[in-house]
Amino acid sequence: MRRTLTLALLALTFNFPGLSRAKAPDSFELNSVSALEIQDSGEKKAEQVRPSAPAPAAVKEWTVMVFMNAKNNLSESMLYGLSGKWAQKDLEEMKKIGTTDKVNVVVEYGFSGQGAKRLLVGKDSETVISHDPAADMGDYKRVIEFGKWAKTNYPAKHYMFVLWNHGLGWIDPKHTTSAGIAGKGILFDDETKNYVRTRQLGDILRQTGYMDVFVMNACLMQMAEVGYEVKDNTGLIVASEETMLAYGFDYKKLLAYINANTGATNEQLSDFFINWEKEFFATGATLIGPIHIPLSSIGGALSTVRPAALNDLPAYLNVFAEAAMRNNETEAVKYAIETAVRFSSLDPKNDKQKLIAPYVDLYDFASEVSKVSGYETQMAAEKLMKFIKSKLVMRSVGLNKDAVNGYDYTKVGGIAITMTMKAKILPPGLGAIYETKYSDLSLSKASLWDEFVEWSDAAWRK
Repeated sequence: MRRTLTLALLALTFNFPGLSRAKAPDSFELNSVSALEIQDSGEKKAEQVRPSAPAPAAVKEWTVMVFMNAKNNLSESMLYGLSGKWAQKDLEEMKKIGTTDKVNVVVEYGFSGQGAKRLLVGKDSETVISHDPAADMGDYKRVIEFGKWAKTNYPAKHYMFVLWNHGLGWIDPKHTTSAGIAGKGILFDDETKNYVRTRQLGDILRQTGYMDVFVMNACLMQMAEVGYEVKDNTGLIVASEETMLAYGFDYKKLLAYINANTGATNEQLSDFFINWEKEFFATGATLIGPIHIPLSSIGGALSTVRPAALNDLPAYLNVFAEAAMRNNETEAVKYAIETAVRFSSLDPKNDKQKLIAPYVDLYDFASEVSKVSGYETQMAAEKLMKFIKSKLVMRSVGLNKDAVNGYDYTKVGGIAITMTMKAKILPPGLGAIYETKYSDLSLSKASLWDEFVEWSDAAWRK
């Protein structure tokens, strides 16, 4: 969710002259009951009853935990002129299956004006475990507390952790307006004006512990920069390089699949997500009753990434970047800046040409460079492309085309990265919106990619 921008689901804007303006724990635990001490003084006393200790929770096959932050327009927003209660829709889908003897389903549900409820989702039911009317759903510490609570109270052999909200890739813009917040990294709370920063995603997984599957049901989050922050504490990353529709995943199908395939491998889970994306775009979205919306004119992407392989990504990036800079491949890089598939603009409403769209598909960018570069750079690009296809990205699908720019999403390789924007002159004040510096990200520290982007910026605007 995630999902922003396209189809007037959101108006993401920033505080730039000439550009549209974008709209972008308290921790709590169940009280435990202590057993009474039985006193024995040698005298016969009235018997004291020791409360029964809670029975150890059964270890199930899976626990699916969803941190669902709808304290923003995802509680209710428009799609094709129709109002949608997107969080409620997904919760109702979960209830079609609910918790079973094999799978636990727990949700932290933040809703506009109501704080947050912690839920155990059953079939056609929900049990409210706790309610915090002042919940800050943008506080990464709350996400951590939820994850720890879920693992403690609903233990399982495998864990799937879903972050459900809007997303804007790695960019963590500053809050610059009192009317609302700009689109934040992920999990932004319109009421508290807080959000989870990119590097805090790594803190979340470090402190909650290993998650077999980490799903970001949010826009633009399948990025090298994001994945590199969480790579050490999950076995599979599921996310999109592009915007995701407010419609979201089909949670009934997801839970039905997990219940029927509790021993599914990462490859099989990847196949489920990718096949679902293909089917969703092929059949379109059903909204209310007979209303059916075709999706053939909308670009979409979904992929699964092997986190462990991200450890090797800096070496491939370095060889490619060093070859391009050493051989002064300015024309090849300029060609790729112009032609490589780009994802949503920072100002999607007004910037249809994606002049200020900072994210490119890494595979396609390397491919475009290789077409017009010298031999050394071409070889480095091809090695990077092979690594992405054979080692880094497990499954990927790109769908449809960007009619305005001619981008063919079927060419995407499954992982995005930051690259020089196409605008020759950037909007005034653009640099001032960044709360997190690109050079401070873990991937920037581990590789030369940030230096390469600076070199590319200079070559492009020379």
